[in-house]
Amino acid sequence: MSVNHETGAKQEKEALPTQEVAVMDEEEEKLRTVRGAVPLNVWLINVVIFLERASFYGVSAPFQNYVQNPPNNPTRPGALGLGQTVAVACSYAFLFTNYLTPIMGAVLADCWLGRFQVIQIGFGLDLVALSILFGTAYSQEVHGTGGLAGFILTMVLLGLGVGCTRPNLVTFVTDQYTVEEGRIITLKSGEKVMTSREMTIEYIYNVNYWMTNVGGLAGIITTFVEKTAGFRFAFLVPLCSVSVSAAVLMGGRKRYVHNPPSGNVLPKALKALIYRKPIQTSPEVAGQPATSSSTTPTISPAELKAVFKSCWVFIPFPALVLCIDLMGNNLVAQAGQMQTHGLPNDIMWNLNPISVMILLPCIQGGLVPFLSKRRIRFTPYHRIIIGLFCAAIAIGYTAGLQHIIYRSGPCFDHPLTCLPNLPAGPNHVNVGLQTPVYIFLALAEIFAIVAATELAYTQTPKSMKSIVQAIFILSGSLGSLMGIGLSFASRDPFMVAVYASVSGFMGVVACVFAVYALRFVKGRDVVEERS
Repeated sequence: MSVNHETGAKQEKEALPTQEVAVMDEEEEKLRTVRGAVPLNVWLINVVIFLERASFYGVSAPFQNYVQNPPNNPTRPGALGLGQTVAVACSYAFLFTNYLTPIMGAVLADCWLGRFQVIQIGFGLDLVALSILFGTAYSQEVHGTGGLAGFILTMVLLGLGVGCTRPNLVTFVTDQYTVEEGRIITLKSGEKVMTSREMTIEYIYNVNYWMTNVGGLAGIITTFVEKTAGFRFAFLVPLCSVSVSAAVLMGGRKRYVHNPPSGNVLPKALKALIYRKPIQTSPEVAGQPATSSSTTPTISPAELKAVFKSCWVFIPFPALVLCIDLMGNNLVAQAGQMQTHGLPNDIMWNLNPISVMILLPCIQGGLVPFLSKRRIRFTPYHRIIIGLFCAAIAIGYTAGLQHIIYRSGPCFDHPLTCLPNLPAGPNHVNVGLQTPVYIFLALAEIFAIVAATELAYTQTPKSMKSIVQAIFILSGSLGSLMGIGLSFASRDPFMVAVYASVSGFMGVVACVFAVYALRFVKGRDVVEERS
């Protein structure tokens, strides 16, 4: 793809709401900085992301019931009837694929095809996958066959599709903002201000984060449809959503800014490690060696060593991902053992994105300014520590809740599977007691994941960010691998021990990380004071 210079120039003009006065002079230091105008392209891509995420979360929400429960279950909807252990293992395998394949999608886009082409491939895979799932769910409900094969094929194709869309859509949306910072403009009020590209990009990502969480609420729709109309219609909803998303993407293709493949830094980094010498991150034109004024970035072994050394902050994240991923499988099964009072048992995990949407503005607009005014340091390392302990508390609470379920009738430590002479059904525990779990896990995401993403971006050179991002994603895949191992123990009456073990593991990891992180921050402060 070639760069659409005309579109970029047009957007740059549109991004200036008032008269441009000057560029980069002494006056800028005294001016207030503001974000620039966001072009229409950015909003279009954010709509695409919202619909794509709605499709993903919408189709994921019914997976646990679809695999675990048998058809015609009087208490919970089901189709394949493979049990909780198999359902949890399938869930973690699907999550592992979704953590791993984005590396493939990023390299494919940067090295060969470009982002837009790879995004198109991803949407094609998503459409095929969801069509297969819809068709085989229909066959399973009507004829009793085809459900398992269709589900496995869907997981593979959908994982590949997410790998193509997930890493590239977020980058593609920032490609659409072509306005450079350092412009002085005059507002309608007459005030002169300085536009900031950094503030505008931050705003774009905040909007994107909100869109993603709103899209996550699609699980509410699909779980209600699953309960009232069956799985085939529940899976039809995300198929329609991804179809509309693809249509919006293709409808605006002529106005998007298309950056050509620039060469991914990951293969060059591996070369630098092997040959132990600087490697340029973009190929030189044949017969034209780089000059001293060339802006082509290089990767040196020393830079690589420093980057990988800084990645110690990602060490606790497999444990954190293990805790967070429980929301999509074991916590759904736990809700199925409780009194839901007419609600689908797999609707509860939607409390997580709702909590994020409510708590994030409160933390950013309340807690952070409060600490800043009192000169209380709240670094990303401190936020990660708090997030890790929030996750440990959440799963510890889950273990206590499971203990309450096992002590309650009618089925006690074998919920939904009483003896033949006893009435089977959910135990007499209200599902609303799960709410604190999702709130604490939302806090863990807000504090730990956002802070780690910030560190991955700010503490690495520009040419190395893809490597650090790849390492961060791989930490999630390790968490899913641990979850697959955990799935073999995920059955009654052992769930209290399962949750307690995960909580204890997370607590130990949090304590060890806290010790090393606080020492690191203290040592860095000493170095800064001496310098």
